[in-house]
Amino acid sequence: MHRYLVRAALVALGGAVVLGSTGCGTSGTGGNRPATSAPAPGDAGLGSAPSDGASGQPEATGSPAGQGGQPGGGQTGSGGDNTGGGNTGGGSSGGGNTGGTKDKKPAGPTIVSYRIKQKPQCDQGTNVNRVPGLPVVLEWKVTGADKVTISVDGPGIYDTYPAVGTATINFPCGDGQPGAYVKHTYELRTVGGGEVRSKTLSASALVHEIPQV
Repeated sequence: MHRYLVRAALVALGGAVVLGSTGCGTSGTGGNRPATSAPAPGDAGLGSAPSDGASGQPEATGSPAGQGGQPGGGQTGSGGDNTGGGNTGGGSSGGGNTGGTKDKKPAGPTIVSYRIKQKPQCDQGTNVNRVPGLPVVLEWKVTGADKVTISVDGPGIYDTYPAVGTATINFPCGDGQPGAYVKHTYELRTVGGGEVRSKTLSASALVHEIPQV
């Protein structure tokens, strides 16, 4: 009876050893499988999974492709922004010239031209056949003003006229001596539109002797 129990114990122990050996072999085989198994989908997409030793593919194959896509997209987009936005469409054309135009002040009144259109003459002839003299005719053009005034021989307004026009003014010679010249001055002044502008012209005529017959 004792021998039978000893033999049964030995048989059971042998079976346990066999089962233990089988389990270890399976565990060892499973530990070696990651070297030949395919990488997980997530790791493969990132390009960071180790290479498959059995296939012989280099580990760097997935990584440069991902990196190449990033610089290509970023650099192209940046260049497009610089070309379309900052340099071409942006600061130079839009801003500075418009602001400068707004800051310009009006030029104000300007006397474009002012001249003697007709020279005056004193009376001629005799007391029987007297030839009347000629008046002085002034002509002007003014911009930036509402109207102009003309003063004769000093202060005081002789008359008011439009900004562009002419004026015919009598030229008296009675105070002059025969053979001398009589002179009169005509000052043009702007009215309205800003600072007053003025210009003065002088006209002269020879005094003729009028014989008594």
